[in-house]
Amino acid sequence: MARYADRFWEIDCLRGFAVLLMLLYHFLYDLDFFEIADIQLSTGLILYAGRFSALLFILISGTALSISHSRALNKEFGGSGVENFSKYLKRGLRLYLMGLLLTGITWIFLPEEYIVFGILHFFGISAVLVYPFLKYGKENLFFSLFFGLSGLYLRNMTFGSSSLLWLGFTPENFRTLDYFPIFPWFGVLLAGVFLGNFLYAGGKRQFEIPYTGENYLFRLFSRVGQHSLVIYFIHQPLFLGLLFLSGLISPNVI
Repeated sequence: MARYADRFWEIDCLRGFAVLLMLLYHFLYDLDFFEIADIQLSTGLILYAGRFSALLFILISGTALSISHSRALNKEFGGSGVENFSKYLKRGLRLYLMGLLLTGITWIFLPEEYIVFGILHFFGISAVLVYPFLKYGKENLFFSLFFGLSGLYLRNMTFGSSSLLWLGFTPENFRTLDYFPIFPWFGVLLAGVFLGNFLYAGGKRQFEIPYTGENYLFRLFSRVGQHSLVIYFIHQPLFLGLLFLSGLISPNVI
């Protein structure tokens, strides 16, 4: 395996691990939501597994964005030496539109808790917002702390308007199935950008790591990581279909 392959197996593997954790959490959430099983999701190990999967997924996404940016500037990888902002704008629009589609679907079926600004909305906005930060190195640690700590400060506060919901200013009695505001989650993404610029400077791995691609578990994680967006988008319909076909829920509750 070439040292500077197009993809780094360890990043795909970590992303795949995060996705599998997310699948486990969401399946348990569905079992509890439809009262198939009484599962405590608000505290304990399951809650932390769900939060950790999101944190790891966003962190790895920041790292991947940094690597992509570095390679676009590195002629060794066929880069032009100039980064094109339109690439980030197009990616952001695509992800945000996918998020809006989930908003519409959940508004139809779960109007009391429909997704307003979930993780796809977050990735759509942050794909554009991240562009000016990609050139920074250790400075992104400061920016990461700023967004992260500001988000933690806002978390226990409520406001009279929902117009800044996407930033983290939540109104009273706000309920949603999925919520990833810019504060604090953009801070996690910037931490990933920092790691990418530090550990993969110039788009090259700056450390030695043995290749474990022959291990079945690592290959599974890597394959899932390579298709994480598709898996995320279709997993809930698949879960609901499985529960319906198994007779655990009836179609009139979906």
